[in-house]
Amino acid sequence: MSKYLEVNAGGGLVTNSRGEFLLIRRSGLWDLPKGHQDPGEPILTTALREVEEETGIKGLVPGRFLCVTDHTYQRDEKWYLKHTWWYSMTCIEESVPVPQTDEDITEVKWVEADRIGEYLRQTYPTIVEVFRSYGLSEKILPSVKQNPENFV
Repeated sequence: MSKYLEVNAGGGLVTNSRGEFLLIRRSGLWDLPKGHQDPGEPILTTALREVEEETGIKGLVPGRFLCVTDHTYQRDEKWYLKHTWWYSMTCIEESVPVPQTDEDITEVKWVEADRIGEYLRQTYPTIVEVFRSYGLSEKILPSVKQNPENFV
């Protein structure tokens, strides 16, 4: 029997009409919005719902499936293995992002594409993989030096 409880999640790599990327700050690191799948819920619906809940933005249009990432975490003395299905999304409304503070999100920010590398130095390796799957230039990604403390 596995020592991990497996959970599914959906998340989004969101862009706007200016080509900016939507990032959240949680636990001191930059991240992408994502969350657990509700029973019976299609995973794309999960991804759209979670992005809206965690960021407060409206007017999301789903794009293509990007990838699945896996990571582990511990909560209440239990270990979890989370499988996250990632989708590209476009925000077509000019809504003001609002962090979901009860999920420990302290900031939601639109980041210009030419500055995204700065933020990816302060994130998890799986988030870099989502950007790679999106097609972000390898000129930016290989220069991202991961902080070993970001590995969980």
